[in-house]
Amino acid sequence: MANIKNLQMWNTICTDARISISKSMLGLRTTATYIPSNSVIDVKTLEYTSADGERLKRLLTSPHENLEKAIGDFHPTHTVNGNFEAELCVSRDGAFLAVQLFQFVLMKYEPVTGVLVYEGPEARIIKQLFA
Repeated sequence: MANIKNLQMWNTICTDARISISKSMLGLRTTATYIPSNSVIDVKTLEYTSADGERLKRLLTSPHENLEKAIGDFHPTHTVNGNFEAELCVSRDGAFLAVQLFQFVLMKYEPVTGVLVYEGPEARIIKQLFA
């Protein structure tokens, strides 16, 4: 599991009014909580092939209407040293999901989307892509 403070989207998550950030007594551990449901947010990074990454980019940046239909039976496969990387923040109850997609360019991952935030049913649908 990734550390939330190491994500490139950390600053965006910190300033989101729906998110509460707390630190342990010694500051060694940082916990994010989705305030509306009081659910802890878990963080992970996943890598994908060029083909899966391009399709993810199209899906994530398309209009949210008919999201379930647009996704269909697409389930991208995680890979090692992929050309695309997704940073995810997902509440344990599935009511909140933030994702940012990156592509490996010139020896580092560059953002190809902004931080995209989904709540409620949309978050649960998008979460299926990253399961």
